[in-house]
Amino acid sequence: MPVSAENPIKPLGLGEVALRVADLERSISFYRDVLGFTLIRVLRGSIAFVRIADGVEGHTQVIGLFSNESQANPGDQRPDGPSGRSGDLHHFAIEISLDAYHDVLGYLTEKDLKPDTMVHDWIGWRSIYVLDPDQNTVEFVSYDPSVPRPERVDNS
Repeated sequence: MPVSAENPIKPLGLGEVALRVADLERSISFYRDVLGFTLIRVLRGSIAFVRIADGVEGHTQVIGLFSNESQANPGDQRPDGPSGRSGDLHHFAIEISLDAYHDVLGYLTEKDLKPDTMVHDWIGWRSIYVLDPDQNTVEFVSYDPSVPRPERVDNS
């Protein structure tokens, strides 16, 4: 299949790894108390994000912990994250530059991958989601300092 445009995907790093976990509190305790990562947020009592490190261009590198009982969001739709299969991996995220966001979205659309997008205002991210041939969700994520962020709520 000929490519009509130069591939704009230039990864800056891995932005996030999201794992299915059997016991969310036990996993939070391990990553926070044993490994020393900072708990950023717990959503709906079934999804937690722990900070790994500062990333590139202001993007926080995280591990997402998704309870086995949780859906991505009510109705298992994509807006708060992709709907995942029932395996251990929920999805993974590739960090991209905000400057490349629209080029990447256009490229993935041109490839007929039917990208889905979401703005995560609580952390200032813009995300593009696609499925690989095995139906694993791949997220391309960039930090956007212009995204209005609500007052931070710590649900720990």
